[in-house]
Amino acid sequence: MRKIDRRQLLVGAGAGAAASALPGPVSAQNARPLRVAVSATNMFSLDPRRSVQNADQFISRQIYDSLMDPPYGTFDLAYDKVLNEVAESWTVSPDAKTWTVKLRRGIKFHRNIGELTAADVKFTYDSMIDPKSASTQRVYLSDLESVRVVDDYTVEFLLNQPNPTFHASGLISIIGSIIPRKAAENVPFETFSRSPVGSGPYEFVAMDPNRGVVLKAFDGYHGAKPKIDTIEFRYMADPTARTLAFLKGDLDIIEGARLPGWVDQLRQQKPDTIFDQTRPGSIKTLYFNMSRKPFDDVRVRRALRYGIDREVLIKAFGGIAGPSWGINPPEFPGGFTEQELPEELRYHYDPKKARALLAEAGLGRGLKFEILMTQREDYASIMLMVQDMWRSIGVDMAIRTIDHTTYHAEKNKNVNAVVLQSSTFAPVETQIPLAYFHSSAVVKSDGKGLNNFSHYGVLGGGGVDDLLDKAQAEADLQRRQEIIRQAELKILADMPAFTICTLSFVFARNPRLSLGFDVKAGYARYRLSQAQFTA
Repeated sequence: MRKIDRRQLLVGAGAGAAASALPGPVSAQNARPLRVAVSATNMFSLDPRRSVQNADQFISRQIYDSLMDPPYGTFDLAYDKVLNEVAESWTVSPDAKTWTVKLRRGIKFHRNIGELTAADVKFTYDSMIDPKSASTQRVYLSDLESVRVVDDYTVEFLLNQPNPTFHASGLISIIGSIIPRKAAENVPFETFSRSPVGSGPYEFVAMDPNRGVVLKAFDGYHGAKPKIDTIEFRYMADPTARTLAFLKGDLDIIEGARLPGWVDQLRQQKPDTIFDQTRPGSIKTLYFNMSRKPFDDVRVRRALRYGIDREVLIKAFGGIAGPSWGINPPEFPGGFTEQELPEELRYHYDPKKARALLAEAGLGRGLKFEILMTQREDYASIMLMVQDMWRSIGVDMAIRTIDHTTYHAEKNKNVNAVVLQSSTFAPVETQIPLAYFHSSAVVKSDGKGLNNFSHYGVLGGGGVDDLLDKAQAEADLQRRQEIIRQAELKILADMPAFTICTLSFVFARNPRLSLGFDVKAGYARYRLSQAQFTA
């Protein structure tokens, strides 16, 4: 994935981005259903305001239209490249604090609920930024002061500070997915998530206990009509089960098992398989819960970091894993490469130094603790390797495995001493630090907090709130990146968390199924409305 520079992002600022043309209508739909298996035990939420699972977000991407999105299969966020979905056009004020979006007319919600208007956009965003809502997306909208309806088809996003990349942090899917006020007002998130309504190319039919979520093509869709009438999404946490069903021909797309050697093994068994792979994919970060002893001691945190051999772990995954030296991966604008970091912040594998730091912290006889961990293969395989590496420095980490959906719920209740988080972000330098290292995002035992699993900024080294706030107030992209790099250096020194690696999302696809575009980068979700069977 190529980096996005300042010039590309600022093309069209203040002058408005032209609407990207959507494909024209198609003549016929395939009668055969498209069968997709995703890696999760069951549904967590199909309400984009509360969404956390990649599996759910893949389904939601079909149900909802977003205000805008990168060109399908890419993460190209240049102003003149962004694909408009609900938006018809948009402009940015010279100070980057007012984003005005004009909406397409005639967009219909499913179930005859009515036309999508600016009131629905305002309702969607108001419900996310309301502190009482506990929306999982609120942290990404921290600079959104208010949303103002100009007229039925024009809405203004008023920011409390400049943000020339607000489209990437706040207007693309899943955050930019618009829900109907009429269907969701005064309805609990949990209730709406089980009977979701959007304006996307597919509408929700049912949650079938045997098949998962069933979607059908929406006849009233404003864009190119879906070429396949029905999609059946199946929640299949077991990678072996997914793989066998794919080999038998029972599934057309499966979320790949991000296990060492999986791609090569499947390619040997089914050489014509198409592998859709995103880079950098998900960012695998390990957080130390500094509210628990001895993780409040920076010597312990640094020891555990020195006790992990990054190169061995990356090699084990083959071509789907990559390094990340800072908090942002090197593919992001301003992301650190190894050579750009001071030697002491590279944390090369050094078990001798790790044992010495543990002894200095009074743990010469070892450290023992237990964590909860999801059974999902990418999480589990990483933590098993980490467990083995730490054992060699005298650290005994017991792992109690639970299902993936439950893990997401439990880790947000401050129950783990060490948290592994897998996240995917648009290539914007501020998003990861704000979501995981600002004190306002601290996790809470009642589950109503956000994603600062380390309690950084509340505990451990003073934090980087001042730098993150300063970066958010900076309208110049290059200067924002420089400030974020300063924050990353402090985070690496304080070691509340570190990125183990990046791991590409991989989907195995039936060679007779065309998506209508190539998957090169992006989230672990993409539109299926232009998919069709070629034979």
